[in-house]
Amino acid sequence: MRWTERPARLPLLPLAALEARAPGLAVWLAGLASEAGLLVAVEAAARETALAHLGRHEDERGGLLLGEVYAAEQDPATSRVLRITQAVPAEDYAATGVSLRMASGVWEAARARLGQDELVVGWFHSHPGLGAFFSAADRRTQRAFFAHPYSAGWVVDPLRGESAWFIGADAAPPAGVAHRTAGDGGIHPPPDIEVPDTESFPGCT
Repeated sequence: MRWTERPARLPLLPLAALEARAPGLAVWLAGLASEAGLLVAVEAAARETALAHLGRHEDERGGLLLGEVYAAEQDPATSRVLRITQAVPAEDYAATGVSLRMASGVWEAARARLGQDELVVGWFHSHPGLGAFFSAADRRTQRAFFAHPYSAGWVVDPLRGESAWFIGADAAPPAGVAHRTAGDGGIHPPPDIEVPDTESFPGCT
């Protein structure tokens, strides 16, 4: 008998589901060419949880991001929209102003909070006073643990009020990022879809 290991099936959602779940995202996606890349949409609760955890501390902090992935097919390579619904702060960690090591308990906490269609879709951490960028160590972490085409890395400098997003094993910038604010009826795309490597983030202060 020959045993063949099968990769676990990921709960990727069809693009058609966007119309019912997030109409604003469906409109945003329709306005872009199919080769534009991955769109990232951040729910208010996830954004606020992450920023509250990072605060204005001078040591690095971080955690994991949970969310839904919308793809053209049941293949991560066809992912088009990443909807981040939850942020799970790492409560057990060792950090300095330039390094962060999160204990494995954050993965257990994240798995316990996963909804039916949610995945661990990425991670977030701070670079207090250094700017929003991916260091060589961050790129190694991304390649090792967040290598799917939809995997996101979010870096925030809470002291400078800067933020940047990186996608996939190559840590490339996403096609666009939209944030939902508390009390808003939906996630709306920004007027300018193109997102620079470093975005202004006044909500950090």
